[in-house]
Amino acid sequence: MKIKTITADETLSLRSQVLRSDKPLSQCVFEGDESATTRHFGAVDETGSIAGIVSVYLNDNPLLKQTNTYQIRAMATASNYRGKGLGNALLNAAECYAKSQGAKLIWANARSTAIGFYTQSGYSLASKEFIIPDIGPHFLVTKVL
Repeated sequence: MKIKTITADETLSLRSQVLRSDKPLSQCVFEGDESATTRHFGAVDETGSIAGIVSVYLNDNPLLKQTNTYQIRAMATASNYRGKGLGNALLNAAECYAKSQGAKLIWANARSTAIGFYTQSGYSLASKEFIIPDIGPHFLVTKVL
């Protein structure tokens, strides 16, 4: 498995399948996807199929009162590849990119079901649980880079 930079369009299929309950790809495009400061990473298997994705955006969160922060968004792994370390490898790629851009902090609106993954990866809870409409319960998590 190789972690490499991919296009926003290449993230859409997994975004739809894993994160948006098979909604149309047009509903899986996020603001900032095409920004020059955004990077999308994919875990690509030996056949060239994308088994996991993560996107990282220059996006300051007003709750954090810090500038030049990056947001992790749309992290997903295909069900048949879970538990193989892809999430950690993708998260590392996103963190390394943010750090290379001078960021001192990275954050995410993490699904409540993924909190263990983020805390094991060095992230801290920065909010109480909140609901993102049509998606579900989340926590704001942060990590100092």
